[in-house]
Amino acid sequence: MSTKKLFFLFFALSLVLSSCGAAKPQSYTVGVIVEISWLSPIFDNFKITMTELGYVEGENITYLYNPEVGPDQAAFDAEAQRLMEQKVDIFFTVGTLTTKAAKKAVEGTDIPVIFTPVINPVEEGVVASIARPGGNVTGVQIIDHSPKGLEWALKILPQTKHVYMPYNPADSISMMIVNGGMLDAVAQLGVELAPSEVTSVDEMLARVDTLPEDTIIYLLSPLSSLEGGLEQLSQLAQERGVPVFSTNREIGASPFPVANYTVTFAGEAEQGANMVDRVLKGQKPADMPVETAEYFLDIDLKSAAAYGVEIPNEIIKQANVIVR
Repeated sequence: MSTKKLFFLFFALSLVLSSCGAAKPQSYTVGVIVEISWLSPIFDNFKITMTELGYVEGENITYLYNPEVGPDQAAFDAEAQRLMEQKVDIFFTVGTLTTKAAKKAVEGTDIPVIFTPVINPVEEGVVASIARPGGNVTGVQIIDHSPKGLEWALKILPQTKHVYMPYNPADSISMMIVNGGMLDAVAQLGVELAPSEVTSVDEMLARVDTLPEDTIIYLLSPLSSLEGGLEQLSQLAQERGVPVFSTNREIGASPFPVANYTVTFAGEAEQGANMVDRVLKGQKPADMPVETAEYFLDIDLKSAAAYGVEIPNEIIKQANVIVR
């Protein structure tokens, strides 16, 4: 081969290599919808895990998120449609109503939806089954462990005779939990349910003054319409010496429960991010089983002292997280 031909061969090869080197890495747009502000730390932790997985915001991934969306299904449906118009590659949804909205929006497309946390995703019509979700949607479910959380509370305070468990019948998820086993659990655990159905924050707070002795307050989660009054509820409860326990609430956060039997935002977010990563790398949501978030017993000894509660050492030894 002549020198001239070799020159043109190497020149052409260099052009190919330089064009390959200049190719931009694939970038993804994630549509995010969070059901209530209390759950927004899940999205914050999700982004942290995504960064650890190599998705750098502003470089190869963009998040479209409006924290002011809500609070009802119609608003979430509208937001999902708005995100579809912005050509998202995948949805990350936090909550049941937001997941339903995204599922509806992606019908007839191949755009995937990864959710967390959803209670009873099969019963809610989010997936066809846990093992084989089918369609575009999969994610992380939470199995309602509210009865188990109440059981832990009664182990800490076995003298308890009444439980005040405020809930608003207008909150669909709260009613799902109440009717899904909590009423039976209260009876089976040998305590009575203090009048707990309320329709406003003011009504929830007023009930504290009417609670009988040997009562604990047990907070379900989420409590969408009552969330804004929970810190004040905690303050009133401390003044009256009525201990607060909860389920699915970050330890150390308002309203400062004595103990939580809870999933963690960081854990749910990590699971969700890993599922998003797998989808972006080619796996199909239809073939990815729904994962289950893990529950932990968390105890806050500072809160216990504020309520005048002494937690037995044998209970403390079983806690996953202890705040001293």
